[in-house]
Amino acid sequence: MPLTTIGVIILIALGFSIFIKKMGQNEVIGFIVAGFLLGPFWLNFLHPKDPLVVGFAELGLFVLLFYLGIELSLKEFLGAGRAIFGLAAIDMTLTVGFGAAVVLALGYTSLFAIVAGIMLFSTSTAIVAKFLIDKGLLQNTAAKISLSILILQDFLGVLLLVFITSISAAGGNAAGLAVAALVFAVSVFYAVHHLSRFVERWMVKNGFGHTEITLYALGVGLLVATLASILGLSTAIGAYFAGFALSETDSGHKIKKDVSFLRDFFLVFFFVGFGTTLFFDSGANALALPSFWEMLFIVGLALGLSIMAIAAHSVSTRVFGRFFGLSEEDSSLSAVLLSPLGEFVVIIATVTAGAGVLMGVESKLINPLAFLLILVTLVLFQPMFNLRKLHQKVLSFLPRAGREPGKHAEKPQAPYTTKQLKEIALNIFVVFCFGWVTVLLYRELPVFGVNIGHARQISAIVIFAFFASVPFIKALVAFRRLLRHASHAGA
Repeated sequence: MPLTTIGVIILIALGFSIFIKKMGQNEVIGFIVAGFLLGPFWLNFLHPKDPLVVGFAELGLFVLLFYLGIELSLKEFLGAGRAIFGLAAIDMTLTVGFGAAVVLALGYTSLFAIVAGIMLFSTSTAIVAKFLIDKGLLQNTAAKISLSILILQDFLGVLLLVFITSISAAGGNAAGLAVAALVFAVSVFYAVHHLSRFVERWMVKNGFGHTEITLYALGVGLLVATLASILGLSTAIGAYFAGFALSETDSGHKIKKDVSFLRDFFLVFFFVGFGTTLFFDSGANALALPSFWEMLFIVGLALGLSIMAIAAHSVSTRVFGRFFGLSEEDSSLSAVLLSPLGEFVVIIATVTAGAGVLMGVESKLINPLAFLLILVTLVLFQPMFNLRKLHQKVLSFLPRAGREPGKHAEKPQAPYTTKQLKEIALNIFVVFCFGWVTVLLYRELPVFGVNIGHARQISAIVIFAFFASVPFIKALVAFRRLLRHASHAGA
């Protein structure tokens, strides 16, 4: 009975998560261990290819990415600042570079090396935020900068994940995929944001509460994720950017609060499902346990990559931290806070394995490696925090670039003409994106099998006119303001 199975999964996963939390570690480890023991390794109660496991795991992945999108508002993203974006880019580049170099040196493919590198900068924002709250460090400069870096890395990590997992579906046409992903993301954000604000006002005016708004948000997220799949993109980009757009509505925080329980519920099954795939050979459809020496190699690889990630964080914050207002002490604290990996590592491993991006030995290695990376970095996190003075002393031999930061002069306001030109350019670009997505959708409309004369052409025109009309009108209004300003200046 499926209900019995669901009940058993929840109770056993809960029991393991409580035990792991009592040991001072993250509950995600407990969920994964529960799935590993319930799967082919021991009880054989669950199978990685069971429809229940697969279906709930997919829903868990959708809800998590949708929630991550809602959690990151545009204001927070822009508020992180260009300077923090620079430090985040440096840290990501070094982390991916250090990790990929180790994997390539061991003879693995460049694609596997890049995936492993991306996993290494997938720090758990939830773990770090909770840790900072418990320690009363939220107002610390290093803490604020670290959280800003994590916000940016979450955003860029999703884009890299979508890009890598969609290359195989796009037949290796990386340039075409990049353009399609960009125009789709812009179109989705603009359309969902503006449409949702209108729907939100209508619902509030007609007495509907946040429950109806949350149901609408989930429905929109599922439709956008499906649309991404139809256009040959990953469903992840649809779920993420739908949530990102909804975060900018007045009800964004209420939607986030309502979805949080769904996230926690389905994530249990997502991580349990991931646990069943540890050392499971999907090709042979059977458990394939490694030998003692193979297991020792995987553990050593996870430990080595974790150390390389910590080294990359340390170098980036120590050498370049002064540019971004970090003292020597703050640089060491930031490096420590960027070290604990979390749920996003599992997402990367699950999506890459499910998309068939990796083949052979690499496809079998990715899931155990992901679990061990989380385990190793979480175990090292607390001792590193306690020994951060020693960490600072060890890194003292590294140079620190730049001068000590001072007060920067306020940026002058952009001229009126420049603002209007930006407004015109931005809205014309959005119209272009809607046109591109409409063309892509036009090619895929026959799959719905609608046998109405000219239905394909009419549908494409109506969709484009409906969504592109607002940015087009905004561009015209900005152009009209620019002409008025020019005529007044000439007079």
